[in-house]
Amino acid sequence: MSQRRWIWIVAAALAVSVAAGFLFVVFIDGVMSGFGACRVVRQRAFASPSGSQLVVVVWKECGATVPDSTQASIVARGRTFSPESTPTFFSVRGHLDVVVAWSSERAVRIGFIPGPDQVYKREARAGDVLIAYD
Repeated sequence: MSQRRWIWIVAAALAVSVAAGFLFVVFIDGVMSGFGACRVVRQRAFASPSGSQLVVVVWKECGATVPDSTQASIVARGRTFSPESTPTFFSVRGHLDVVVAWSSERAVRIGFIPGPDQVYKREARAGDVLIAYD
């Protein structure tokens, strides 16, 4: 076999190896990034009396490394809820049903069924809204 043919064979094998290595790294990166990802499932939204604000309740699931939680945020009507940019005012362990009752535009009551066994976060205010817990 000629030297020129060997050079082409080696160059083709090298190109295939580089492409396969690149695809392998992309695949492994995708698999590994999925391990740390959390899934946020929106449960309900409860509108204030005028409808200008919403209490958004979500379940957050992060796999085996972090316990599941129920969380809530207040979002202005017309704004998009985002778990990354919308701060939570409460977070409890597990998937609980949440009961929300607005008494005015600036006051809301929050209850849980069943009662939470572990509370991670429980704020008394979210912005200008006063929060009471049952």
